[in-house]
Amino acid sequence: MKMRKYLQEGKSENYQDAEDKQLLKAGEVATLLSKKFNTKISAKELEPFASEWHHAGVFKSGNGLKGRRVYFFREAAINNITLEKILEKRAKTAQKAVPDNRTVQGWYPQYFRMTDPVTRKTLSKPFVGIYKGPASKAPKGFQALSDEAFAAAEQQRGRALKPGEQLKTIV
Repeated sequence: MKMRKYLQEGKSENYQDAEDKQLLKAGEVATLLSKKFNTKISAKELEPFASEWHHAGVFKSGNGLKGRRVYFFREAAINNITLEKILEKRAKTAQKAVPDNRTVQGWYPQYFRMTDPVTRKTLSKPFVGIYKGPASKAPKGFQALSDEAFAAAEQQRGRALKPGEQLKTIV
């Protein structure tokens, strides 16, 4: 019976068991605590305080399918959540590192998927990629270059790299 319900509603058996135990969902707890503390509290903020979570099906996202989690709370655990703890968590998430906006220039190995015409196998082949922009958005494998080396590297843009080859040996 539970499997049929899972297929219809997209809720796992553990999720259904939690509902049967009458555990409260994060959204319901957020509503209760918002009234109690007279401050707007979101369900997302309460995730670290949850006693358990369960899958509640999948949904389409930009890159395909993504699983959805629902967080559950026992009534005794709700009384242990204080406004100070919630505000402390808010402050920690607000203190994210400031991105490094220095302008950098250099090269990085840029990979393209190619198909071998004989074997029909796909492989990733490295090419010289050039980047100039903020340091926080530099691509993986980025190596900064001086102005002279950068000018020489721009001449090599798009050139295939041999296995183990570095741009320093080219420039």
